[in-house]
Amino acid sequence: MLNENQLKQYEQEGYIILESLFSAEEIDALTKRIDILDEASEAELVKSGHAGISTAKKINFTVLLNQKDDAIKTFASQQKMVDITTSLLGPDVKLYWDQSVYKRPEADRDFPWHQDNGYAPTQPEHYVTCWLALEDATIENGCIWIHPGSHKQGFVEHRDSDVGKQCYFGDDPGMAVPLKKGSMVVFHSLLFHRSTPNRSNTTRKGYIMQYSVDGAFNPVTGAVYNNGPVIALEGKAYSNQ
Repeated sequence: MLNENQLKQYEQEGYIILESLFSAEEIDALTKRIDILDEASEAELVKSGHAGISTAKKINFTVLLNQKDDAIKTFASQQKMVDITTSLLGPDVKLYWDQSVYKRPEADRDFPWHQDNGYAPTQPEHYVTCWLALEDATIENGCIWIHPGSHKQGFVEHRDSDVGKQCYFGDDPGMAVPLKKGSMVVFHSLLFHRSTPNRSNTTRKGYIMQYSVDGAFNPVTGAVYNNGPVIALEGKAYSNQ
């Protein structure tokens, strides 16, 4: 479970960093499976050039991995993730969304400042994003940047840009969040964040797991989100999936 200092930082700053949460062996096994799915979706992306906010040979978002690979679903449902998410969301937690984000070498554009809520309305509004480094995420290769405390502003209107939705247009560069392989940043869905260009010669690989309270729904349509399994009920891991 998260400790008191971590819970306080999450409340006040909107994020916490968990260093070396997973071993190199655990990450290598996960990455091997995600690489297969990324390769397949990148091949389709090359045919069209673009798909949503993915751009061939630059940045690829491969979504709903838990529905495509049972081992990935098990990873996202494991006890570590139950402990983290129930500390922040309460006893009943569901995997709201998951995706890999592979930013290729020389991806030359920022991914703009946004809140995760900017991509889909959600009720309750708060959910938790867990950004896991599958390789070292550095300033050079395009790690994420955040505005600590920005979640306290509530939801901010987003504008569409050619590379994604954007909610902040000021000059404050924010704070870089470099991560070693196997480390993870956990942040509030309303926290402003972005990523910078990959100026290295390797692909920056991240796996994003997002968790909401069980029963979270789209307030516009009324539909309950059903993109992943329930991982905790009454504060305990839920394995009947």
